[in-house]
Amino acid sequence: MKAALLVDFDGTIVTVDTAEVAMDLFADPDWRRIDEALENGEVTFEESLRKEFAMIKVSQERILSELDRIVVLRPHFQQLVDCCRSNHIPLTIVSGGLDFCIQHFLDRDDWLKYIEICAPKSQLTENGYSLTFPKLFSISSLNFKDDLVRHEKMRGKRVYYIGNGFGDYAAARESNYAFAIKGSKLEELCRIHNVPHEGIDDFQRVVDVLNRQAHRNF
Repeated sequence: MKAALLVDFDGTIVTVDTAEVAMDLFADPDWRRIDEALENGEVTFEESLRKEFAMIKVSQERILSELDRIVVLRPHFQQLVDCCRSNHIPLTIVSGGLDFCIQHFLDRDDWLKYIEICAPKSQLTENGYSLTFPKLFSISSLNFKDDLVRHEKMRGKRVYYIGNGFGDYAAARESNYAFAIKGSKLEELCRIHNVPHEGIDDFQRVVDVLNRQAHRNF
């Protein structure tokens, strides 16, 4: 069976949540109440992102200048990219973060040519950043992350998912093999709800698992 790898960005590929940093710096402090509403089931994942990013009204350049000073990649991401390339495993970033932040940090090491990005497209307006979300393949999906996992499985792929947050839970639960960043909200939810998963601090374990999967396919 062919494999597909879907990976969250904020707090997963990079060790900080760039969206949270941007909101802490430039949005109304009440943005955290929206996150609470999401976890309480009062708003959807997409609705929470629309409301939060509408609070940010500064340029991309100003946001990136702040993030450039603090963003660090999780160890062994280069090895993960190389592993996917050598084993012909499509690697897709599935993120609710700001698209220009994702592109900026992946472009620094010329990774964009090897990676697909599934994230809302953002545009700065007088009312803050507006978002256009990826079109769902199925109206029964809980959010666009969960939707892409389901779609890849329908195409006959064995789907590996890596994430860290509340918004990753539905996708991780639906995947064939889930990795959760140790100490994260996703790891806590998987443990509480008995969702099979593996905790990781870096990407070396994922590389090992994908290499074994590839060798079994030959």
